[in-house]
Amino acid sequence: MSQNRETIKNFRLAKVNVLIATAVIEEGLDIPQCDLVIRFNKPNNFSSYMQSKGRARAKQNASYILFMDASNIDAYNRDQIEYQNYEEIEKMIQHGFSLDEYDDDSNIDLSEIPPYCPSNGLIIDATRAAQLIMEYCVLLGNGQIFPPRFLFHGHTNPYTCILSMPANCPVRDDIQCTSKRKKLAKYKCCLEMVKKLHEQGEFNEHCLPNRNRTLLKIDIKIENQIFQLVDELFEKKSENSFETFSKQITKFPLKTNQLSTNWHLYQINNELGFVVPYELMKLPRFNLYEHDKITIIEVLYLKSINYEQYQNQLKDFCQYLFEYVFDDMNINKILKFDIENSTFKLLPCLLTKTGDIDCNRMKIICNRKNKIIQNNSELNDTELYYPSHLPDKRLYMHISDKSLLKQASAPWDQKILSENIKTYADYFEYKVPNVHIRRDINLVTMRGVKKTRINYLKETFINIDKEITDSESQPVYYPIEFLCYAPLNKVDLEIIYKLPSILVRISQLYRIERLRKLFADNIKYYSLLDSDQMPTVTFNDCLRTNTNPSLLPLIPLIYDNLSLNLSKLQPSPDILFQAITRRSTDEKTDMENLEILGDCFLKLTVSMALYHRHPLASAGALTVEKAKQISNENLYRIAVQKQLKCYLNVMKINFRGKDANWLPPGYIINEIEQMKNNYEFNIKRYNNQYVKRKAFADMIEAFIGAFLISTNYIITIEFMKWLGLDVIPLNDNNDIMEIPSILCPCNKNNEINQIVEKFYIEQEFFDIENVIKYKFNNKAYLIAAFTHPSSFTNRLTNCYERLEFLGDAVLDFLVTRHIFANNTNITPGRVTDIRQDLSNNGRLAYILVKYRLHTKILHNSPDLFGKISLYAGDDELFPKDSLIDNQLSKDIDQWADSTAPKALADVFEALVGAIFLDSGKCLQTVWNVIEPLLQNYIDRSITDPNLNPVRTFFEQGGKVILESTKTDTDKDIIISICIIETVNGCQFEGCGANKKMAKADACRNAIKSMMQK
Repeated sequence: MSQNRETIKNFRLAKVNVLIATAVIEEGLDIPQCDLVIRFNKPNNFSSYMQSKGRARAKQNASYILFMDASNIDAYNRDQIEYQNYEEIEKMIQHGFSLDEYDDDSNIDLSEIPPYCPSNGLIIDATRAAQLIMEYCVLLGNGQIFPPRFLFHGHTNPYTCILSMPANCPVRDDIQCTSKRKKLAKYKCCLEMVKKLHEQGEFNEHCLPNRNRTLLKIDIKIENQIFQLVDELFEKKSENSFETFSKQITKFPLKTNQLSTNWHLYQINNELGFVVPYELMKLPRFNLYEHDKITIIEVLYLKSINYEQYQNQLKDFCQYLFEYVFDDMNINKILKFDIENSTFKLLPCLLTKTGDIDCNRMKIICNRKNKIIQNNSELNDTELYYPSHLPDKRLYMHISDKSLLKQASAPWDQKILSENIKTYADYFEYKVPNVHIRRDINLVTMRGVKKTRINYLKETFINIDKEITDSESQPVYYPIEFLCYAPLNKVDLEIIYKLPSILVRISQLYRIERLRKLFADNIKYYSLLDSDQMPTVTFNDCLRTNTNPSLLPLIPLIYDNLSLNLSKLQPSPDILFQAITRRSTDEKTDMENLEILGDCFLKLTVSMALYHRHPLASAGALTVEKAKQISNENLYRIAVQKQLKCYLNVMKINFRGKDANWLPPGYIINEIEQMKNNYEFNIKRYNNQYVKRKAFADMIEAFIGAFLISTNYIITIEFMKWLGLDVIPLNDNNDIMEIPSILCPCNKNNEINQIVEKFYIEQEFFDIENVIKYKFNNKAYLIAAFTHPSSFTNRLTNCYERLEFLGDAVLDFLVTRHIFANNTNITPGRVTDIRQDLSNNGRLAYILVKYRLHTKILHNSPDLFGKISLYAGDDELFPKDSLIDNQLSKDIDQWADSTAPKALADVFEALVGAIFLDSGKCLQTVWNVIEPLLQNYIDRSITDPNLNPVRTFFEQGGKVILESTKTDTDKDIIISICIIETVNGCQFEGCGANKKMAKADACRNAIKSMMQK
């Protein structure tokens, strides 16, 4: 560093004539007298461009050369246009420093103005101060032109200059300086403003415009810092990183201490039960779904038992069921029975009428294993049988119709497999050698039984006519020597085949009940209701089945309602199951709609809290902080720290076959077979799930959505607070912070209300109230909502940016709420399309212009004025002889995706935010105002939303054929061209300022053409 300082010193003293440096030369290094600056790399933005160009400050003929890469013609053309824009911005800003033509200040020496000298040794002279003000104004405008304003008092010496900064500058006080010359007065103002901005942190330690001005100084909790360090210790993680985690459904019960001999007996129905080593939490009733009916299962505690007395019978029965009855579960191939080491410590059993374990009946069933039929007299219509020679246990039932009888000596009338086959007996002896078939007795007349369904988790809709095969409709014949008893008779089959589905639901609801208790214990705003008081769990989508007319009521969303009054409102097991369930599980419900609802409420509550907590922060700073809090990364951290990850339900349950992933009770993975078959079978599927990290963040949002529709706003906010989200703005005394004043700090005097009222009348803002049919209690909110950041006219209130930040979240929540409240069968994808459509910037801008509200916007931007005039003057969009209702009912596509100035939509959202705050945060009031503005097309958007044209086109199989550029000789600009092709070969062309806009234009043309056909 000492050598660098010596080199710079020598350069300043002209002992060294050439200085080569990296981009660090831009930051805080003052080199006042360079004749020539050559920049090799492309400036990242206008500020970087100005800072490097500002080094060429010699008094005579200083030059700035910028190298450009011509190897990529498209990039070269884009860069050239960008640099031309930089030059235009620079000229327009510098125009603000032009002098009155009658004031001959060309010979004034600015060095007579004392420089600004911060404590770190920097020296900012008047010329540098003027440049810094220019750069800062560009930063305020976020690429737009928000120049400062200079006004003068006096026509003779001394002159007073008044410097006013744009409305989104935190320094709202005007700077006044007096001098013998206008030029001196103007540059004095610049120096004074630089000083104030530096003191407020808008300039960094090098006294340069702070590019990180949008970052709030918020202390990050030490545990969160440690979490991030540990999480990324070995590799960088993202929301799309995949993660393997334990399938907690296999851990049942969760206690792991040493087993005792005292186990607990539970009843599933009058004949079926189970025993577990620990007493369970009481579980809610739940549905099983058969073909033609719904069965309600209620698990009841019976008593404790001596496990040692029954363990042999229980173990034998369990193994019989899962190794013989339920075939093809990979038993002995991957799994083996070991109740002592199994994570699923449950043993099924049968019950007597008195509620005891029916060991006798269990023994009878187990003795059926491979039991053969001795003679025809044993046959009856209530039993099931299977031919022992077939590789699978294909079940049959006996037909006692004597007219269908055949003897074993009857002629063979099926497909001839050998010339030696003359009779049925010949055929079966041919199929199974070394078996003698008696010719003098009848064959057994059988009819096939359809393979029994094992999954009763949700309804299945089957066309019975198509499902019946020949073997099920036509009689078949087997000799008595081939027949064995099926593992179960008809009655037991109907009872026991539901067991796997029942056990899945029991283990799932066991986890849900633990989750319900976890939430109730920590939130403490409601007392946990007993599961008996909860509705039967249907495993349906709770939003689709909701019949509550007061869903998401439009009430004031105020923190004053926070109290410790216990409520009975709480999330049900059904809705919590939905909140943890991914679509990949193939259940009847999933978390996606709850996630959407929770996402928009999360954005609203975080926006509200930030608005309260940081009254002086810019909208950009609030937006950056909100993005951090609602980010998937932060929500993932919450899921980990609150130990909620284990509840996520990802995998579809498969009971049988090569994709089987359900671990039966009492079983473990066979480690020896695991080593042998590691490449053949995916063993991990039994104990683990595999999902993107984003899924855990989605689950947190779904929990918020679950609380939102099953409790109220206050309990939901308290739940979010427990999660660790900053949704309640408390001060150091743990009191709710007041709503920040919309007035500038310098205007809080006793007469401000009269001044605001006078300004309101002068600007005729009552016209706005007449249009929206809402009278503001505090006119300052209305004034602020229509104050563009470039405005100097309004020195009373802040500009609209903070209100827009809040109004955007309010509007999104109200629109999403309306969708769910009025469309119970809506899909998540459709919700997203409608949300985008109803809050589309082009649509909001169109409404603002249609009601002529754009004429009330206070701004000082020639660029914005030109864009608004061009948009509002489009006769195709706004025919002068057309009624408002007719225009709002016209073809949506013509204006929903238009290139309307963003400021118009910003003002609409700021108006929403202003009404929200002025009405005491009353959602009903806001909706009453905006619904009439939207009502002409809101229903149409729900039935036929203006879908994203690019996504829609490519979802229908379209593709890009060519992307290129061409020069518009009339306007002397370069435009991008995109040619696309539909599946049937039709081609469409689009153009725009860049490739993205050209592609969107082409896709829009294609979709519009397809809709017209």
